[in-house]
Amino acid sequence: MTPAVSVPLVSMLGRIMLSMEQFLVGRQPIFDARLDVYGYELLFRDDLGLGVDADSKTADILVHAGLDIGLDHLVGSKFAFVNVPRSFIVGDLPISLPPEQTVIEVLEDVAHDEEVLGGCRRLISEGYRLALDDYVYAEGDEPLLELASFVKLDIQDVPDGDLRRQVEHCSGFAARLVAEKVETHDELAVCEGLAFDLFQGYLLSRPRSVVGRTLNPAQVTCLRLIEQLQDPDVSAQQLADLIETDPSLGYRFLHAAPVRAEGGLYRKLSSIREGVVLLGTRRLRDWVSLMLLAGTHLGPQETIAIAMTRARMCELVALAEKPALRDSAFTVGLVSALDLVLGVSLEEVVHHLAITDDLVDALLHHGGPIGALLADVLAWEVGGEGVRRRGGADLMVLAKAYVDALGWTNDICKDFEPVSG
Repeated sequence: MTPAVSVPLVSMLGRIMLSMEQFLVGRQPIFDARLDVYGYELLFRDDLGLGVDADSKTADILVHAGLDIGLDHLVGSKFAFVNVPRSFIVGDLPISLPPEQTVIEVLEDVAHDEEVLGGCRRLISEGYRLALDDYVYAEGDEPLLELASFVKLDIQDVPDGDLRRQVEHCSGFAARLVAEKVETHDELAVCEGLAFDLFQGYLLSRPRSVVGRTLNPAQVTCLRLIEQLQDPDVSAQQLADLIETDPSLGYRFLHAAPVRAEGGLYRKLSSIREGVVLLGTRRLRDWVSLMLLAGTHLGPQETIAIAMTRARMCELVALAEKPALRDSAFTVGLVSALDLVLGVSLEEVVHHLAITDDLVDALLHHGGPIGALLADVLAWEVGGEGVRRRGGADLMVLAKAYVDALGWTNDICKDFEPVSG
C-alpha cells in the first residue's frame, strides 16, 4: 500500500516545483552484451548550485521524469534505473514511477538492516526490480543479494583481482551483473571475460572507431545529400539528380515522400523532383538522415536514436545560441555518431564529405565554435552530476534541447519508418 504523502514531502516537492524552470535531468545508457541499450539510468544534476539533499534529488527525478517530462519521453520502452535513498526504500516517501518499467537502485551508503530488507521486499511485491548500486560484497549480504535483480560493480573502484572475487561472490545469485564506469576498450574486454551481463560507462555512449570497413554506395549518397542540403541555394533538381543515382534510395523516396510531406499533404508523384519540392528541404534532411542510419545492421539499433538525438540537440543548442550555425550543427552532430552506427572510422566518414576545414576540425578535434558546441553536447550525454562544458553552452539551454531532441527523435523515427516493398 502506497504511504500517504507526508508534510515534509509536500514541502520538498513545493521547493522543487518552484525551481522547475531550473530542472536538469540526464540519462546514461546501460548496454547488453550486444551493445544494444537495455535501459537508462536517470541522473539528477545540481550544476546550478541548488545544494539539494538526496531525498530532494530523488523526488526531483520522480516529479519531473515521471510527470512533467514523461518516462516514455525519456526512456521509451526501456527500463529506467533510479537511485533512491533510504527514506524511499523503507516507505517514508512514495515512489511514483511505473513499477513494470522502473529499477530501484539501492545506494551503497544505505545500511542493509531489517527495515531496509522489509522495504525491498515491499517494493518487489509492488512490481519494482532492485539494483544494488556501487556494490561491494560483505559477509551477511546474502538476504539482500537474493532480492536483487541487478548488482552494479564500479570497475574503477577495485583492482582486477578483487573485481574477479566480487564477481565470484555475486554470480551465485540470480542477479544480473552490471559493469559500471567502463571507460576503455581494454576494460570492456576484461568485463566481457568476467561474464558481466550489462555495461555502463563513458566508452559505451561514445562512438567507437572501427578500421577496415568502407561506406556502401547508398550511404555515400546520403552523406552527399546531407552535405548539399546545407547549401541554401541548392535546387530541387540538383537534389533529385543525386537521389536518382541510387535506385534503392529513389525507390524508398518515392514511397515515403507523398505521405511524409510537411503539412500532411498527399498526392501521387510524377517525378523525384516533385517529391523533393513536396517534402521540403528540412523534412528531406530528416528523411535522408534516417535512411543513412536505418537498415545498416552494423551497430546496435539504439545507436540510430542516439545519433538522431545528438544531431537534433546540436541543432537546437545552435538555434538558441548561434542561429547562423543551425544547419551545420545538425550535420556535425549526426556525422559525429556515424563511426559507431555504420561501423567505419570517423576519418573514413569525413573522407566522403567535401566539407570545409572548420567542420572537419569540429568533428575530429572539437575545434572552433561548432566543435565546442559538439563537445558540450557530448559532455551532456556522458551523464553524472557534472557537465564539463568546453564551449560554455548555457546549462538550461542544454537541458531543454536534450529533452526536446528526445521527443523529436521518438516522433521522427516513428514518422519515418522505412517502407517495405
